[in-house]
Amino acid sequence: MKLFSIGLILLVIQCTGGSLVKKITGVRGSDVWIECMFDAAKMSQDKPVWWLHCENSDCTKIQHFIGGVDQLQDRAASRRGRVYPDKLREGNASLFIENVQMSDEGHYECSAILTDGPCTTIYVLTVLASSEPPQLTEALDTRSFTCSSRNGFPPALVTWTGGSGMNYTPDSVTQHTPNPEGLYDVVSKLTRNVTEEETICCTVWNQPLQENKTNCMRVTPGQETDDQHSILIGILIPVTLFILACVGFMIYRYFKGRQNLATKRERISNCSHHTVIVLIGKPEHGVPSLINSCVYAYKTDEPFKNRAGAMRHPPHYAKPEEVPLTEHITITRALLQPEDRFWTSEREAYLDKWRREEQSHRRPFVFVHSCIDKLTAITKDEIQKLFEDVKSVSGSYPFTVLTMKNFGTADELKRFFKDLGSKRVFTFHNYTIQKHKRNAKRDEEFLDFVNACIDEAVDTELEMVPLTR
Repeated sequence: MKLFSIGLILLVIQCTGGSLVKKITGVRGSDVWIECMFDAAKMSQDKPVWWLHCENSDCTKIQHFIGGVDQLQDRAASRRGRVYPDKLREGNASLFIENVQMSDEGHYECSAILTDGPCTTIYVLTVLASSEPPQLTEALDTRSFTCSSRNGFPPALVTWTGGSGMNYTPDSVTQHTPNPEGLYDVVSKLTRNVTEEETICCTVWNQPLQENKTNCMRVTPGQETDDQHSILIGILIPVTLFILACVGFMIYRYFKGRQNLATKRERISNCSHHTVIVLIGKPEHGVPSLINSCVYAYKTDEPFKNRAGAMRHPPHYAKPEEVPLTEHITITRALLQPEDRFWTSEREAYLDKWRREEQSHRRPFVFVHSCIDKLTAITKDEIQKLFEDVKSVSGSYPFTVLTMKNFGTADELKRFFKDLGSKRVFTFHNYTIQKHKRNAKRDEEFLDFVNACIDEAVDTELEMVPLTR
């Protein structure tokens, strides 16, 4: 057994030219030849020649020829390296690897079966990678400098030098980070208080390749570098333009909003039709507060006043019942009883009153309901009867106002009243005695509501005018 082992080693030594394992180095992106030569006279046609690639004891056959014929043609697209079959007859099974990458590292074994025994050549391929040129930057706020380079192997060394070749490397901190390609990115930071004008350089070294790449920066005490000026200007200009655009847009929106509010108030002031807006609703549903809010939104030069008697008890007897908005526009209310069957008990009294008043002026009707109060089946039935009675008097279904709009039932209630036939459904959060800080958006909502009621009164009046020849 010992004699056999000695003989095998001698054969390998003879085949590999006196060395069991040869070490070769390739540079990432270059081409590599891995030599494998044997005595062609001792090669039979039916004897195989093959290459193995091993990584961490895991070996893969990447080339296999018998009689000059490729036995792995089905894997030609995925395997690395190439052997030229016409060279095999000359005893040359060298492997050519094009554009070598980090994944090509490892052990390579070339084996050939000769007439006097096996011939094996073993190589260890190490792939090195040239680091990218270093990027050198200076922090805007402190005298610190950062040198960075990517995609090197093995991890690069970084040195710092200053004026007159002074070594600043001990004042730096360097960190290497592996990336998915098996290469290393390096970042080195130097902190230095610059007291006089000098040139600071960082150098990235790849010792196995005997390669170094340097980048330098001229630094003046108390002044930013040209790069910093460019960065600062590049940041400040778009930020300044953005801020100016936002301010301009806000100013435009402000004056446009004021103009819109003034136009809507003027339209209410110019209304010459005798209009009475009738608000119908149960106590505690915000009818008096809605009247107060409409007057407050219109009379912008006056403080908030409790004109409609909000928060008085019992609420359905609150006075006054009518509040003038302008010379020609009045807002009145019909407060219904708090029980479920609120409409049935006072139905005839209200209908008689409204029919009499319809002869003298038009009345847009509005039903007011709080989003806090969920509708029961009985209440829905009563509201439907109310809507039909209002239509019998005015010719159309009433508008709907939903107060306390921030509560979650607003969307559901809007769908219900739209399905019931309400032309418009408004949602408000009323001004109240406790909370009446003026807000332009809320003013606009109440003004839109009043103008919609004016339009409804005018449209209804036009429908009532008979055609004449």
